[in-house]
Amino acid sequence: MIGLKAGDIFTWGNYPLYENEPKSRRWLLYLGSNSVQAFAYLITTTTQHQYYAEGGSRAKNNHFKIQAGVGGLERESVLDLAFFETVPEDALVRCKAEIERKGSFKQDQVNRFMKHLERDAHIPRVVKKDICRYLGEAGFKVPKM
Repeated sequence: MIGLKAGDIFTWGNYPLYENEPKSRRWLLYLGSNSVQAFAYLITTTTQHQYYAEGGSRAKNNHFKIQAGVGGLERESVLDLAFFETVPEDALVRCKAEIERKGSFKQDQVNRFMKHLERDAHIPRVVKKDICRYLGEAGFKVPKM
């Protein structure tokens, strides 16, 4: 793999997976890899806070703010669970030179994330269980799902 563990924040230069957007550096939360189906679980962070303000187009999305410095983030960001993705593991390996680990969540950020994950309706329960297992294997205390 590429040396990431569940709970790591990393950047991916020239992120290739958004077809309708120009390639750019993305800040992502790594949640683990499913070795059976060979894909990784990721969530994109954003600094576009205006979408999450009252009346904004994403205000009702399941999201929370992360302070600058947490996990190596350079700016205050939003983690929006609507931007949960499964990415082919081989894409991470192919783009390894463009991937840089910035830091990792601490237990309190994992706790916040878990509260949001538990109530998220669009992420399948089996995937939630996988994520819990990966975070547990990375050394975090997580509830059973």
